[in-house]
Amino acid sequence: MQRSVRGEVDRWTLPTVWLHTIMLLLFIVMFVLAEAMDWTHGSTKGAIIGVHKSIGVLIFLLAWIRLLWNLNHTGPRPIGTKVQQKAALGVHHLLYLLMLVIPVSGYFMSLAHGRSVGFFGLFTLPSLMGARPAMKETLENVHAFLAYSLLVIASGHGALALYHHFVLKDETLVRMNPFSAKRS
Repeated sequence: MQRSVRGEVDRWTLPTVWLHTIMLLLFIVMFVLAEAMDWTHGSTKGAIIGVHKSIGVLIFLLAWIRLLWNLNHTGPRPIGTKVQQKAALGVHHLLYLLMLVIPVSGYFMSLAHGRSVGFFGLFTLPSLMGARPAMKETLENVHAFLAYSLLVIASGHGALALYHHFVLKDETLVRMNPFSAKRS
């Protein structure tokens, strides 16, 4: 890991970068699967829902791993004005919150429907409540709202990273690149 003149880390760690990249890809898959649920039926729809739930469990676990890793490993020095730095930190906190809360909302939505949540056929999560028909629609709406909120915030996050790279020409995006020549 390279350090700047002041001894600060100037690149994200490789585990941070790879977890970021893997989770980005998993969220893309989750949105595709969610859309596919609307135009499939029968056993195909059931299989898609099962994969969606399993990936949701995986995302929840990876979010905790990311959070614990990043709490114990210093990130790169902030770039931008104090206001931009505070805004970036706020967005990162919001993204972490959503990465943890969305899978939980999906879990309770499934339970409200009277359906279990499994993990790729390896195990089934314990059920913390029975079917709650009166809560199904509310939990579906909460889950969808949170997921679309993540989509909007993560898209803005990505767009601003590209803005930093192509317009401001700073190292915001470069230091998240796992193939950066500057990484040691």
